[in-house]
Amino acid sequence: MPSSGSSLAAEAYTKAAFAAVVDAIIPLELWMAGAFPNDWYEFVIKQIDHSQFVSYGSGAQAGGEALSLTTAKLLDIGAQELLRRGLMIMPMNNGPFVGGGLFARLSRIDRLRTIAILNQVAVPTGLLPPPYRNNPGLVQTMMDSLFQLTMFGYDSEWAGYGTTRLLPPDEQRVEFFPPAWRQIGYPGPSFGYRALRGCYFVPPSAEGRNGDA
Repeated sequence: MPSSGSSLAAEAYTKAAFAAVVDAIIPLELWMAGAFPNDWYEFVIKQIDHSQFVSYGSGAQAGGEALSLTTAKLLDIGAQELLRRGLMIMPMNNGPFVGGGLFARLSRIDRLRTIAILNQVAVPTGLLPPPYRNNPGLVQTMMDSLFQLTMFGYDSEWAGYGTTRLLPPDEQRVEFFPPAWRQIGYPGPSFGYRALRGCYFVPPSAEGRNGDA
C-alpha cells in the first residue's frame, strides 16, 4: 500500500487497483471487440469518489482519503485473506497494472474470488480502513457497486464524451458515438423532445355543441 505522503504513488496505486477490477469484471469477448476504452476504470473511480457512499466530513474533499483509495486498500486486504486461506488458483504476476498492490497482481479469476470474499465479509471488519471498519453493509454494497458501475457505464454515453469525460457534468459533450450505441444500433439523442409542443384544447363552445348533439 502507498505511503500517505505520496499522492502520486497513491494515485497510481488506486488506478492500478480499479484497472484490475474492471479487467476482471468485463467479459473477454467485450474487451476483444473493442467495446471498452482502456481507461474505463476512470469512470468507476469518478463515480465512487462522487457517490452517496461518502458521508459528511469524510473523503478527499474534507482532507481525508478518497473513497477510491480506501477501496483499493480494502481490495488488498481481501487479496491477503485469499492467500491466507490458500484459495489462490493461478500464480501471481506483475502484469500490466503498474503501481498496484497485491490485488492487482492476482489473476483475473483470483481477483473475482477476492471480491467474492469481501462480499461475504469474510475478513475481520475491525481491521478494515474507514469507512469500512466495522461496517459490513458498506463493504457488501461497494463490492456490488464495483460490478454495477462497471457495466452500467457500458450502457451510458460516458465513453463518447472523449476529451471531456472527466470534466464536470455541465462541461461534458458527446464527441463521438460510444461503442455500446453502435453495438445496439442506437441512433443517438434527439434534441428538443422535452420542449413544449402545444396542448390539445377544445373551446368551451365546441364542448357545448358536442354535448348537445
